Amino acid sequence: MKALAQWAMSGRWQATVAAGLCLALPLLFWIGAALLALVILRQGWREGSSVVLWALLPAIAWFAMGDPTPLIIAVGTSALAVMLRQTIRLDQVVMLAVIPGIVAYFLLPLWLSEVLPQVIQSSEQMIAEALSAQPELLAQIQPLVAPMISGVLAALHTLVFMLCLLLGRYWQSELYNPGGFGTEFKQLRLPLAYSVPAVAMMLLAGQLSPELAGLMPVFTVPLMLAGMALFHGVVTTTNASSAWILSVYLALFLFGPYMYTLLIFVALLDSGLNLRARLKDTAGE
Repeated sequence: MKALAQWAMSGRWQATVAAGLCLALPLLFWIGAALLALVILRQGWREGSSVVLWALLPAIAWFAMGDPTPLIIAVGTSALAVMLRQTIRLDQVVMLAVIPGIVAYFLLPLWLSEVLPQVIQSSEQMIAEALSAQPELLAQIQPLVAPMISGVLAALHTLVFMLCLLLGRYWQSELYNPGGFGTEFKQLRLPLAYSVPAVAMMLLAGQLSPELAGLMPVFTVPLMLAGMALFHGVVTTTNASSAWILSVYLALFLFGPYMYTLLIFVALLDSGLNLRARLKDTAGE
């Protein structure tokens, strides 16, 4: 894919064709979004806007045919790329990623008006059957089903926004500043001003209104990414085997919810304790 990124950056029409074709092909829209991020990160919005607008045409066509995903991902990733270009702070952009995630949370029920109600209805029926002997618990959970499904979908979109942005940033680093992305990502650490309220929101989700509780999954995405960055940073700081990183990704795949929760927890600890700095001090003694 690096060769594709290199070809796309050889000219404006090459970038437009590469991103546009990827956005036009099913299951390759994420590559197109990452290419748009690369263009914006390298050239800025003023120079890259024409590439973005022309490349979005296939995504708009998919939207008109009932599939909003390519357009949502391309627009959300491009917006985050503009933010990163302006701030040059990955930690800030990771936190700001919740903004397009919140937008997706409110718009997805409108854009998926045919599919989402069916998913919600099926989920509510399954929960009603599972909790038929516990009517009080069912009465508490049932109002949360629809918002939480929308929230999980919005969180998934938020994660894809960030992964596409990180891929574009990786390409930029490989083409123009080898090794820069690795250093930047391994230093990713969220401030307590974000981590503590986000975790508190998770713990109090059941006491919030259903609409606010549904937003909870979106706010966990930055924490999960910060947790992954911490593991990458610790492996580098301690000169441990890269097999540890592979084991973390494998555990995330096999034990998804439990590993996801662990990543959030270690990200919270890192926000307060700066674990990488402590390990570096210990290694230097």
